[in-house]
Formats: sequence, structure tokens, C-alpha cells
Amino acid sequence: MKKLKIVCLCLTSLFLFSCSNEDDITFVDEISLLEKSNTINWVGTWNSTYGELRLVEKGQLIYGDYADIGVIYGYRHYINGKEYFEGTFDNYRMNRKGIIRFEMNNSNFNNSFSGKWTWGNTPNWYNWNGTKTSKKEPILQSFYNVKGRVFNNSTFQTIQEPISIEVFKNGIRHFTTTSENGSYSLQLPRGNWELKVSNVAYQDFSRNIEVKENYDYNNYFTQNIYLTKR
Repeated sequence: MKKLKIVCLCLTSLFLFSCSNEDDITFVDEISLLEKSNTINWVGTWNSTYGELRLVEKGQLIYGDYADIGVIYGYRHYINGKEYFEGTFDNYRMNRKGIIRFEMNNSNFNNSFSGKWTWGNTPNWYNWNGTKTSKKEPILQSFYNVKGRVFNNSTFQTIQEPISIEVFKNGIRHFTTTSENGSYSLQLPRGNWELKVSNVAYQDFSRNIEVKENYDYNNYFTQNIYLTKR
């Protein structure tokens, strides 16, 4: 009977946890009930050393708002069996770019990180730590939608098979996405970017675009991609 009561109590606790609508208010109290796994999840809002971070994930890509100062973006990297979020931050106020490396303190809970940053042209690294305050995927303020269709340049028909699209700046790849049923979409910070496609079936494609805050007819930048068969 005691075992039955314990099982019922556990099931009731799990039910109340899953049905709570106050997800963020009770977030700290819910840490002990989070699924224990090795999956590292950076999605959410973070209170950090240098202001609030709002992060989302797309595959290996992690990016988001860096307070109201700029943007932060990078990839998952693995060093000696450990996973890191490594990448770049843009400080719009200072018009400078830096480098970050963050490590989740406890991958089972995904609620705090410790890390380092540098301007990239100096040997000095500084601490940048954070604690998650919300696990909901945030709405980003400093990233803008880029959408388009991928065409066969000879037939002007959309290419239905998946096409990998990479986004570069100064020769460094920062973002990537894959088309689906002839269309693609991604989010980019403002500035000049180079879209590239390298595919064994098609000739290389490259196109420079300028992402900005506002557009004349819609809330996203449209860039169609035309590929020529090899």
C-alpha cells in the first residue's frame, strides 16, 4: 500500500508540473523535475554578466539578442568530449566584434553557464556567466527574416530536393540552412552578408545581400536563388 501511495504521489506531481501555466515564474523551483539527459539546451532567456541574452537554436546553430546592445551567434563545438557554445558577438554601440566560448555548468539542468570572451585582437579573456530565467523560445528583436525560393536556372522550376545554403561574412561561415520543397528561410542580423551554395549537381552560387530593419512591402528580405546544372 505504501508503494502504491508513493507511485500515486509521483504521478500527481508530474501531472501538476506538466499542466502549470506559470512556466517562467516557477522555473527555478522546477529545476529538480527537469528531464535528466545529456542534451544541452541553450534556448531561452538568460540573465548574464553583460545583460540579458535571448537565444534560439537551429540544429548546431545558436544565436540571439545580446541585451539591447547587439547580437550573439555561433555553433556547438566539441573539445575533449565537452560541448561548448563558441561564436561571435557584435556590440553595435561600440562598433566592435568579439569572440565567446560558453560551457553549460550542468547539462542535466541547462540553467547556468560559465564562459569567457575577448575582442579577438587581444590576448586577454574575461568572464561571461549566465543563469537561465525562462526556458521558452524568445522572440528575437535584432534578427530579421530572409526568405526565398531555389530555382533551376534553365527550367525556372523550383528545385525540390534539399539544397544547403550557407551565409558568410569576411570569408567566415556564420549561418546555414537547408531548403525544403523549393523554399528556404533563415534569420540574420543587420549588415552585409554573402549567400553561397556549393552543390555537386549545380554550379556554385554566390550573392551579396544587405539585411536591414525595414522593407517596403513585407517584414522580410526576399532573395531567390538560381542554380545552373553542371
